[in-house]
Amino acid sequence: MKRILLPTDFSENSKNAIRYALELFKGVPCSFFVLNVQKPSEYLTEDILTEPTSGTIYNAIAMDNKKQLEALVVELSETSASEPFSFEGLFDFDNLADAMQQAINAKSIELVVMGTNGATDAEEVIFGSNTLQVIRNVQCPILAIPEGYHFESLSKILFTYKGEDHFHPQAFQPLHSIINGRKVSLEVLCMGHHESLPGVDALEVFSEITYHYMEGMGTAEAVNAYEQLLPVQMHVVFMKPKSLFQRIFSGSELSKISYQSRIPLLVLK
Repeated sequence: MKRILLPTDFSENSKNAIRYALELFKGVPCSFFVLNVQKPSEYLTEDILTEPTSGTIYNAIAMDNKKQLEALVVELSETSASEPFSFEGLFDFDNLADAMQQAINAKSIELVVMGTNGATDAEEVIFGSNTLQVIRNVQCPILAIPEGYHFESLSKILFTYKGEDHFHPQAFQPLHSIINGRKVSLEVLCMGHHESLPGVDALEVFSEITYHYMEGMGTAEAVNAYEQLLPVQMHVVFMKPKSLFQRIFSGSELSKISYQSRIPLLVLK
């Protein structure tokens, strides 16, 4: 039984990510935990800090969100009645990353599936640029679904690899679970020329592996180009200290390159 966390702010974007998850794991026994987090906003912070958690403001917000969460869980259960799925609602009043980590630890979560509006959104909204903060700080594989992306059956997956990104074969387990017997080919984008991949035996689950060697181009530009040129349905990266993911999405790289994944992004850890 797979255990998957589905964060939601009840927006269409987050619901779209939930629909993607249900399609991706169709026919697979899954326990889905639907998490709603109320992030204290600026106009509420002072009132909340001066009142106990049982105060009027807290209770009103919590009650409204819990009602919406309960309705969503009922809706998902009804629409997925023929699937081997179970759903449980979770509510927390916290920042998103901390609430997610608590849920992951408490419920033994294996994968997080969440929506994203893209890396360069101007506003700090839970499912916009904060997605990057979640990916950096939450210790769990995360599958981020671009806004408006509709599920496509997996046939090709892009895996971007940098020579110094060493990994253990076990790190691919979440990807193996997603593939789940599908016949999927892997397009490996190697930034720089490398004779072999550490842990390459872990890739044997793929029906076909093609290596693309890229030199003289920035990683973000190369990824953008390949996502547009190759008919791939998912992009996979590893996140470790000073890893490929951080080079793409953090620091000056983020400010000078408008990166917005056009396909689901699976971040393995």
